[in-house]
Amino acid sequence: MLRPSDSFLGSSRATHRANVRAERLKTFAQLARVSRSTAQRVWNAAVDLALLCGLPFAYLAASYLALDLPARWLAHRGAYGRWGLLLFALSVVVAVAGLRRALRNAPPVAPVRPKFAKAMLGLSWIAAILCTIGDLAS
Repeated sequence: MLRPSDSFLGSSRATHRANVRAERLKTFAQLARVSRSTAQRVWNAAVDLALLCGLPFAYLAASYLALDLPARWLAHRGAYGRWGLLLFALSVVVAVAGLRRALRNAPPVAPVRPKFAKAMLGLSWIAAILCTIGDLAS
């Protein structure tokens, strides 16, 4: 069978090579998109897991520090040196964020019922008050 030397039928060697190159390029581009998407999903899952595990402890620490640091300053006791004011500001920001979420009835980060999350937030503030009183009494 005679084959045309130009690309009338798209079966010439040059056309075949160009098609193979184009297919490889499409495959690599698709592989790059898939790997980027997978990396983004893994990153989002890691952030969600860190928030899920860390936010309840951050709320607890923030409620304690938001009460304890001013009480230490009023009692003329050491309040973490130079870092005390920054620590206080960060704890107030986290505590206010938690309280605002509770007041807006935002869904909790942890997979619990909203009523339970609000109760735990309230208990963390009660524990913070008790720990602050205990800290000043010692």
